[in-house]
Amino acid sequence: MFQGNFEFFAPTRILIGGGQLSEIGHRSAKLGKKALLVTGKTSMAKAGITDRVRKYLEEEGIESILFNQVESNPGTETVRKGAQLGKKEDCDLVIGLGGGSALDAAKAIAVAISHGDNVRSFFGRDKIPGPTLPIIAIPSTSGTGSEITPYSVLTDEEANRKDALSSEFILPKVSIVDPEIAMSQSPYLTSCTGMDALSHALEAYASPIASPFSDAVAAETIRLVSSYLRKAVRQGDDIEARSAMSSAATLGGMAVRLARAGAAHGLGQSVGALFHTDHGTTVGILLPYVMEFNMPAQAEKYAYVASLMGQKIEGLSTREAALLSVQAVRELIRDVDIPDNLSELGADIGKAQEIAEDAITQLPMKNNIRQPTLEEAKELYCRALG
Repeated sequence: MFQGNFEFFAPTRILIGGGQLSEIGHRSAKLGKKALLVTGKTSMAKAGITDRVRKYLEEEGIESILFNQVESNPGTETVRKGAQLGKKEDCDLVIGLGGGSALDAAKAIAVAISHGDNVRSFFGRDKIPGPTLPIIAIPSTSGTGSEITPYSVLTDEEANRKDALSSEFILPKVSIVDPEIAMSQSPYLTSCTGMDALSHALEAYASPIASPFSDAVAAETIRLVSSYLRKAVRQGDDIEARSAMSSAATLGGMAVRLARAGAAHGLGQSVGALFHTDHGTTVGILLPYVMEFNMPAQAEKYAYVASLMGQKIEGLSTREAALLSVQAVRELIRDVDIPDNLSELGADIGKAQEIAEDAITQLPMKNNIRQPTLEEAKELYCRALG
């Protein structure tokens, strides 16, 4: 059904392409004088990217304070520590450098500096009371799309679950998407984050609030990931593949921002919080099971997805063609060497009830085209265990 009523707000200036990292000093100088540089503990430093960013900032007269304590699946305690450092040093700008964890942490730290350390009080949609310190995002991976989304997903250690900030106030002012940075990533991280980009696109495409805008960027994301992820994994120094995946990640983020995620992300957040699994791998494993669940409501769209992913659909019924989209996703998972079941990530059937109970409360789950019951959410999880 054609959806003609929607809203799109795009304040983020996006710089995409090789060599764009050198713009960080110039772009930062327009937003502040002292930057809190939020990143992980090792990968960006080992690749020399952290030092390059600090040099570019210094050349423009911008002091940088390094906070390099962001872990995978960052928690609210990490955000509190980062905010305390930013306040102590009187930082007036926050720069996130790294994968989705670093970018999400940077957004939340900007909130905590501006509005108080108890970031838990801002979980949910539009709970942040006003503007934050300006945020610049520099993704090192091609998948999360956090550089273009108004979301920050965190682990709430007190509740032992993942939750999200969702507000236009945490949209980055500038995002620098340089595929040369992604060339330092391992094949596994390339696969993991690439599946996250595909999941964003497929869930946005199947969303009940999808629009012509979201469909257009989601379809192109699906095409790019299907065409280039395998090469980016196998030939990490292929700049064409890396550039295509960088664009796919940002487009996927735009798609999910317009139409939101669905049940794969809802379940994935619950699994990740309990078992500390990698987000992209988790949602990638869940994705084909959710697509099968959604099939009665979205067969026509999934039939087109199959063609975008290179499947031959001529002469097939709509349902036959749609089922090929599920097959194509499973083939991609196999080809990029990520597990095809949650058991390999350490998940187990004993937590099925707990996972399902948490998942049905997650914001992405509430946006799924078919609303799973508690028992249906539990069944999806159990099927994905393998």
